[in-house]
Amino acid sequence: MKIYGHRGAKGVAMENSLAGFQLAASQGIDRFELDVRLSSDGQLMVVHDEKLKRLANSQLSVSKSSAQILGSTTLKGTQQGIPTLEQVVAACPNVVHWQFEIKTLSTNPGFLQPMAQLIERFNLQEKVVITSKHTGILRAFKRSLPHIARGYVQEWPLPNGLRTALALQCTHLCLNKSLARPSYIQKAQRKGLNVSVWTVNDADDMARLYRYKADSIISDYPQAAREVLTALAHQDQSS
Repeated sequence: MKIYGHRGAKGVAMENSLAGFQLAASQGIDRFELDVRLSSDGQLMVVHDEKLKRLANSQLSVSKSSAQILGSTTLKGTQQGIPTLEQVVAACPNVVHWQFEIKTLSTNPGFLQPMAQLIERFNLQEKVVITSKHTGILRAFKRSLPHIARGYVQEWPLPNGLRTALALQCTHLCLNKSLARPSYIQKAQRKGLNVSVWTVNDADDMARLYRYKADSIISDYPQAAREVLTALAHQDQSS
């Protein structure tokens, strides 16, 4: 079972901060999930919230602010601003796979060209899956960048994530851990979907999903998760 650092390593460093990604990468974490929003000038920004009160004690909104302004808006607990996606990818050259979750309330075509350019520039064609809860944006990526893998993020029981992911020709189903039943995971895998479960921070949940044979988990504590899964694998080998 693979491990993705959630928003870098949200449990040990400011979420989606450049410092957080660099810290986790320095500890050998080589898979990350992160959030992508568009700035007012069409730049891909790594940030979860549209409004920046929680993250930066700021009244700014991401979609109404330029990349330059966002880059100089200091994230709490850091000396750094909100990074661009390019900055994060460039700072972590040893990452083997990324989950880029598109945060949007509309089918915004502004994501498509800059994402295509970034994937081309960093040769990420086989190292990334574009994920979202928004089916319209996944449909837009399917039309415009069909060669780039897509994943549907299922947060609630409805709509049915498995059917939605298959209809969108996704390769991944990103599943809220509360929905991660063994029968559902196995059914998705039989249909050819890679099942990634979020957000998994508790050792008992990690062990449960390991037994369920989920393909990956997304954790705020990726290094601790690695230690738990290594121990579970050793137990299996010795039994």
